Amino acid sequence: MHGSPLSKWDNRLLWEYYDYRDVGIIGEPYLDVDYSNVFYITDTGRKWNNTTSSIRDNVDSPFNIPITNTSHLIELARQDNLPDKIMLNVHPQRWHDRPLPWLKELVWQNTKNVVKAGLRKIRDETENVEMQGCGSCEKFHELVN
Repeated sequence: MHGSPLSKWDNRLLWEYYDYRDVGIIGEPYLDVDYSNVFYITDTGRKWNNTTSSIRDNVDSPFNIPITNTSHLIELARQDNLPDKIMLNVHPQRWHDRPLPWLKELVWQNTKNVVKAGLRKIRDETENVEMQGCGSCEKFHELVN
């Protein structure tokens, strides 16, 4: 799920009012995949399945397989210790072989992760007060019409 963690809008709300199939999109991974039998892996926050810094990039899934680093992920795959079905979401613009771009990405992502972890804590605390999405759907519909 891509989007700015600072935005109150969830871009999946668009599909509550429009059908993506009408414009030739054959599937939407956050809406069409049954994650009860698909293991979702993402590199958001410079870590595999980093729940503390991922605001939007997550799914409901029964799988809880900790992945410490890329080498560990490869080893899990080689040892056949991963589920048969996997959704892998990566951000290739964040993967660098050269030291300076790698360091820049490290510092920038770690800075953002601290902010996102704080935002996640605030949102988790206020989630019981207002369900995000319900009121937003009506506001979103008003904006696009």
